Amino acid sequence: MKKLIIFDLDGTLARSKSPIDDEMSELLKNLLEVQQGAIISGGGWPQFKKQVLDRLPKETLIKKLAILPTCDTKFYRYEND
Repeated sequence: MKKLIIFDLDGTLARSKSPIDDEMSELLKNLLEVQQGAIISGGGWPQFKKQVLDRLPKETLIKKLAILPTCDTKFYRYEND
């Protein structure tokens, strides 16, 4: 079994510089219930917040999601709510 599923953001999870849609939001929530996930993008933290984090359902297990903005030169992970 895979231990980590990694995605690119723009052009993969969402159209370039656009928020993820409702279907992708739900799919990410479902994935994080069973698997660790990570998203990589050339955009900075504000872009991730706008495109992904603000669009996830409140019950998403965000502690299982790693964020790697700016071409993976930074790494963010929730340790608490």
